[in-house]
Amino acid sequence: MAVTIKDVAKRVGVATSTVSRVLKDNPNISEETKRKVRQAIAEMGYVPNSTAQNLASRTTQNIGLILPPLTTPERSSDPFFMLMISEISQVLNKNGYTATIVSQHDLETLTSTVQQMHQNKRVDGFILMYSLAGDSVLSYLLDENIPFVMLGTPAERANDIRYIDNDNLTLGRTATRFLLEQGHQNIIFASPSHDEFVYQERFNGYYLEMKNHGLSPMDSFALENPQDMERFIQMIQKNCPTAMVVSDDLFAVKIIPFLAMQGLNVGENFALISINNSIFSTLSHPYLTTVDIHIKELAEQSAQLILDVLKDESTPLTKYIIPHQIVVRETTPEKW
Repeated sequence: MAVTIKDVAKRVGVATSTVSRVLKDNPNISEETKRKVRQAIAEMGYVPNSTAQNLASRTTQNIGLILPPLTTPERSSDPFFMLMISEISQVLNKNGYTATIVSQHDLETLTSTVQQMHQNKRVDGFILMYSLAGDSVLSYLLDENIPFVMLGTPAERANDIRYIDNDNLTLGRTATRFLLEQGHQNIIFASPSHDEFVYQERFNGYYLEMKNHGLSPMDSFALENPQDMERFIQMIQKNCPTAMVVSDDLFAVKIIPFLAMQGLNVGENFALISINNSIFSTLSHPYLTTVDIHIKELAEQSAQLILDVLKDESTPLTKYIIPHQIVVRETTPEKW
């Protein structure tokens, strides 16, 4: 079985990117590390794949934008991703690059697609536009030392990843605190999924802020199947909430009619704050009070970072945290 660059990296105890840089005699790698890597290469009989190196030397001026698995119809038309793609593409186009959307309905097929795009040299790098624990796409990008940046906070291996994000835990706290300051105490949290790290972090922020005020947080819920709806109704009837934090605007718009069916009229006898400040926040009344995460800045920073990485692979493993602010509209009455 042929020795791989990953095998060499494991032997020396360094990242695969370090071995790659030693092979290119990168001046940013210490002489001691170079010596150890070269010794391991000689002892293990590692032979660089010249074909792969020749392919790697070619550029396509194209960046792959990897969307999360499209597990629901709503995900494929989520305004957050549509706006992000538009803004990222503008920055790339100004710098002579194009963007290719990478999407599939399940993680296994998505990983295979990314592998094929990389192996066939159809892109120079990727922007991973989500964060999931145990993500096989992320593992492949890291293990193969492929240039990429993440839009979101890594659920794991954060020290190995360049990423752009908001502080989603603080976002959850900010939204919850806003409702608490209005006088609400029975506050619930809702999100479209329990899997994605961004939603987990926003729920954790809600949980901590409730605890900080000596209140009992309620379990997060998602309306993905009939059983979830039954649990939602039971929670409403049992806890008599007066307000809700919703993890994103699209889900907030979907959930408002369900609240009305339980006699909770958002903007009248019930308060709701969501997150993202997307186009959905002002498409119908009541307009959403929401946390603006500055989507345009997130997009511009992620596009610029992948361009920087492609120009210089020794670009530091940096994280950029974009600020946020509340935009008050109709779903949070001032007097309660």
